[in-house]
Amino acid sequence: MICNTTSASARKAVSLVLMGLFFLSAQLSIAQNKGITGSFSSQNERVLDKKLSKVRNRYDERRYEDAYDLYKDLHLAHYNSVNDGDKMVILDWGIRLSFITEQWDDLDRYITEYYSLDPYFSAESLKESSPQLQAYIGNFVRAKSEQFVYVNKHKQNIDLIPASITVYTKDDIDRLSARNLLDLIRITPGFAELGDNNERIIGTRGTSSTSLQDVLILINGHRISDVFTNSNGPDWLSLDYVEQVEIMRGPGSALYGENAFSGVINIITKDGRFKNTNRISVKTGTGNTFRDISPKYNTYNAHYEYGRKLSNSEGVYISATYTQTGGSEIDHSTLDESTVLPDIISTDTIRAASSNGREYINRYGPGYNLLLNYNRKALKVTSNAQMNTFVYSRPSSLNLWKSDTPDERRNRVRKDQREFVHIEYGLFDNSDRFEHDLRFKLSGDHFHKDIYFPSYSDEIIGNQRIIGDEYRGTTSLEFSSDSLMKNFDRIGDQHFLIGVEAYFNTWHYNYFVGNDSSFVLSQTEDYFTEPGESKFEYIAAAYTQTEQHLIQDILIATAGVRLNYHSKYSTFDKFEWGKQYSPRLALIFLAPKSKRNLNVFKAKVLYNSAFFPPPFLYRRGGIFGFQGSDSLTVQKIESGELVISGDLPSKLSYSVMFYANKIDNIIENVFVPSIGDRIYINAPRARRNSGVEVEIRHALELDKFDLKSFFNYSLAMESDFNDTKNHNYFEIFNGKYFTSGSTLTNYPGSMANVGLDLITKRNSDSGESSSKAKFSIGSNIQWIGETTVYSSYSLQQGNLVQNSNGQQTKSTLPQAFILDARFKVYYPRMNFGISAYNVANNQYYLPSVNFSSRRQNAEGRMILLNFTYLINAK
Repeated sequence: MICNTTSASARKAVSLVLMGLFFLSAQLSIAQNKGITGSFSSQNERVLDKKLSKVRNRYDERRYEDAYDLYKDLHLAHYNSVNDGDKMVILDWGIRLSFITEQWDDLDRYITEYYSLDPYFSAESLKESSPQLQAYIGNFVRAKSEQFVYVNKHKQNIDLIPASITVYTKDDIDRLSARNLLDLIRITPGFAELGDNNERIIGTRGTSSTSLQDVLILINGHRISDVFTNSNGPDWLSLDYVEQVEIMRGPGSALYGENAFSGVINIITKDGRFKNTNRISVKTGTGNTFRDISPKYNTYNAHYEYGRKLSNSEGVYISATYTQTGGSEIDHSTLDESTVLPDIISTDTIRAASSNGREYINRYGPGYNLLLNYNRKALKVTSNAQMNTFVYSRPSSLNLWKSDTPDERRNRVRKDQREFVHIEYGLFDNSDRFEHDLRFKLSGDHFHKDIYFPSYSDEIIGNQRIIGDEYRGTTSLEFSSDSLMKNFDRIGDQHFLIGVEAYFNTWHYNYFVGNDSSFVLSQTEDYFTEPGESKFEYIAAAYTQTEQHLIQDILIATAGVRLNYHSKYSTFDKFEWGKQYSPRLALIFLAPKSKRNLNVFKAKVLYNSAFFPPPFLYRRGGIFGFQGSDSLTVQKIESGELVISGDLPSKLSYSVMFYANKIDNIIENVFVPSIGDRIYINAPRARRNSGVEVEIRHALELDKFDLKSFFNYSLAMESDFNDTKNHNYFEIFNGKYFTSGSTLTNYPGSMANVGLDLITKRNSDSGESSSKAKFSIGSNIQWIGETTVYSSYSLQQGNLVQNSNGQQTKSTLPQAFILDARFKVYYPRMNFGISAYNVANNQYYLPSVNFSSRRQNAEGRMILLNFTYLINAK
C-alpha cells in the first residue's frame, strides 16, 4: 500500500514538473515574440544600407583602409541596435576587411562574435572569401570547437565542467591510430583493461568486475547500455564516425542516473553541417604473423562516409563500417607461464590441458556499424545500428579448444546486435538570439543477443545458450537558460537546467541447454521471468542543475540533484542518499589569465553520488559462473575529488587529480561450496577507494613540424571498513575504521602512459591544396604495474595447479610494458600508413574475476596497414 501511494505521488510530481515546464515555455515564447516585434523601423534599416553601400564602393575600388575606417564608424553606431540578421551582415564585412588590413585582434573578435550568433559558422557563411581567409577561419573555428564539450548536457568550456575529463578529437584519434574506443581508454589516466572470457571490459579507479560495465557510454547524449549486462563492448564501437570522445571520470548519476557509477563516456559524432565529406578507407593486418591471408587469422576493415552541408543549419552525415579480425596469436609453447587448465567433470578428464597449442585473443567474426546523423536547425536525428560477433578464445573451463575448424566455431560466439533512433527537437531554436532552450527528446532501442556458453573444450557436454531481444523507449524534456538572472546586478553568468526523463525496458530472453556437438537444443524455457511476473521495468527521474559564476570567470559553483524512481530498486519506500536521489556539488576556481592569456592555475573541488542497479544477468543467472541472486540491491558511491591543473607557455598543460570514494553494497562474485557454484552478493562491508592521477600534455609548434607528447600516471588504493556498520562519507578519512594495508585486488595498483608524435607541415601557402606529402610518426608506451589476485590455483613450474580443497592463495601478476608505434603519409586526397600494437609481442596477463584462475592472457602483437582515399576533395 505504501509503494502504491508513493508511486502515485511520484507520478503526480512528474506531471506537475512537466506542466510547469510547458507553462514556462509558453511564457518565454510570448516574451520572445514581443521582443521580435520590436524590431527596427525601415528608416533605420535604410540608413544602415546606405552606409554599407559606401563601404562596398571603397572595397570595390580597393581602398581597403578607407573602407575599414567607414566600417568601424558603422559598427560603433549600429551594431548594438540591430537584430541578429543585420549583425551577421555587419560582421561579414568586418571579417573580410580586418583580414585584408591585417587587423588580427579585430578579426578574431569579429569571428568570435559571429560564432556566438551562429554555432554553425564557417568560411562558407561569408558572401566572399579568399582561400587564405577560408583557411584562417577553418583553423579558428576548429580551435574554438575543441575547447568545448557536451558531457554536462550543454555546450561548455572544458574548464567549467564539474568533473575531471579527458577529450580526444578526431585528429587525436587519427594521430594515435586508435582502432577502437578501448585503445583510447587504455591510455587515459584512471582506466584499465580487465580480463573476461565473454567480452572485453574496462575498470576505473580500482573498481573491477566481470561482464559488467559501471561506466555509462553515450552517443550524442543517448545511452547505449543494455539491461542484460548493463554494458556495451568498448571495442565494438566504430571510431570512424567520431568527432570527439569525452571521457569523464567520477560518478555522473546526478545527470544521467543509473549506470553512470564511476564515469561517463560521451561520443560526439561527425556532423554534415560543417564540412562536405566523401571518402573510403580500408585497414588490413594480422596478429603476429603474415603467414596466412585468410580471414581466420587476419583483420579486415572497410569504411565509407559521406557528409553533405546543405546549408549553415542543415546537413546530413552517413557512415558505414564492416569489420572482422582473426585476433592476435598466443603460442603457449613459447610462454614461461601457461594459463591453460584441464577440463574436469567429477573425476574424469575430458582432455588433458595442452601446453603447446595456440589460441587467438580478441577474435571477431563479421560485424558492421552504421550511423545516420541529420541536423536541420532545431531538429537533430541520430540513428545507429551495430552488430558484433565475439569469438571465445576458449571455453569456460579455460582449456584450449579441441580443434579450430570454421564448422566448430559456430557455438563459440557471442553475437550482439543493437539499434537505436534518437530524435531531439529544440522548441526555441528558431528564436532570434533567444537565450532559453526547451528541448524534447524521444528515442527507441532494440538489443538482440545470441550468446553461447560452451563449458568444455569437447563442445559436447554442458553447452548453454541465451537468445532473445530487449526493447527500450525513452522520452525526456529539458529546459535550460543562460539568462534567468541577467537582470540582477552583480550576478555573473549562470546556466540553469531542469528536466524530466522516463524510460522503460522489456525483455524476451530464452535459455537453452544441450549435450550435442551439433547443438541440437534439448531444453527451452523462459529462465529469466518468474511465473506471472511482468517482463517490464520502468524508470523515471527529475533532475536540476545550476552553474553560477560567483566571480565572473574566476569562481564558479555548481549544484545539482537527480530524483530517481526505478520500478524495482528505487520505489520511494525509503529515501536514500545516492539511490532515490543523487546530488552533485562543485566549486571551480580559475586564476586570472596571465599576460599570455593563459590560466596557469585552475582548481576544482567536487562531490558526487551515484548508484548502480545489478545487471539482469546477475539477478537471474542461469549460466555457468552466473548463479542468479534476486536479492541483490544497488551499489552506491560517494565521491570527492580535488583537481589542480593549468596551462603554461608553449602549450604545456598539467593536471593532478586526487579522489576518495566510499562504495556501499559492492557486488561481488564468490564461490559457495554448498551450491557448488559462484554467486553474486552485496558485500557486507563498505569500501574506501582512493588514488592519484597525474597528466601532462605538450604541443611544440615549429616551422617545419609539430611535436605532441603526453604523460600520465595513475595510482589506485583500496581499503575495507573493519565493521559492517553504516558509515558517513567523512569517516573514510578516519584510519581507525580500516584494516592496515591496501586490499586492492584484480586491478593494477599503478599504471603509466607516455606518448610522442611528430607531424610535419606542408611548405605551401595554399595549405591543403599542396601536392606535397605530410608525414606523421609516433609511439606510446604503456606500463602496467603488478596486480594482486587471490586464486584457487597456484603457479608451479610455469603451470597453474589447482589448490587442494579450493583454498584461495595470493599471487601477483607481473608488470608489463606495451609499445605501440605508427607511421602515416598524408596527401591532399589520400593517406596511408602502418600501425603496430604491442610491437615486442610481450605476453602478459589481465586480471579477471570471472574464473577461479583470476588471470587471462592479454592481446599480443597486432599489425595493421591502413589506406584512406578522399573521393571529393572539396
